[in-house]
Amino acid sequence: MRLTFSQIAMLELLGEHLPFVHGEMALKERIRKGRAKLVSITGQDFGFDPQRWHDYLRETAGEYRWSNKHLGMPKRIAEAVRDPAWRHAVQKLRDDT
Repeated sequence: MRLTFSQIAMLELLGEHLPFVHGEMALKERIRKGRAKLVSITGQDFGFDPQRWHDYLRETAGEYRWSNKHLGMPKRIAEAVRDPAWRHAVQKLRDDT
């Protein structure tokens, strides 16, 4: 599977385990790393709001739309924000800042 940098960062923000990127890493750390990458790539900061990130990337980052991988993001976003573990990790990250 070929992914662009912004697609990888979005998947990390959603807490997905990408062994080719970070081996064994805790959910909280994957989310933190994804957000940091997105901020670095775009110069924007939408916090831990995956829908805002997706909308922004879809409109501004042509490479995000490469190979239509972005089309599956809404389903992945919905799954992540419903996941209690993801929500708990995001809350801990917000508490840390």
